[in-house]
Amino acid sequence: MKPERVFALVPDLFFMTRIGETAAQLGIVVEELRPDRAITACRNQPPDLLLVDLESKGDPFELVRVLKANDETRGIRIVCFYPHVRQELGEAGRRAGADLVLPRSAFSVRLPELLGGSPG
Repeated sequence: MKPERVFALVPDLFFMTRIGETAAQLGIVVEELRPDRAITACRNQPPDLLLVDLESKGDPFELVRVLKANDETRGIRIVCFYPHVRQELGEAGRRAGADLVLPRSAFSVRLPELLGGSPG
């Protein structure tokens, strides 16, 4: 099932543009989140899918933990990505409770599939 609402916590403007372009080709709009407003935005209007760059400012791991601990936001599918040279970020994302954690290169390859709602 294709997600209807997608949020992204992605500080890299070029990468966010790439995500947005891929989503637009699939008829999906991705809303960019600010780190200091991410939890509130997800609580107010829970997305079907949340994309999180684990190098984001603030504490992206706390974002994942809080959303997965809350009954109203636990069902949000959270997909995190990290630079392949920073394996510790991937492990921390898994421990925080993300549904799927991928190196950035694998995330890029799978992005159309992830946005299309295919199982990850």
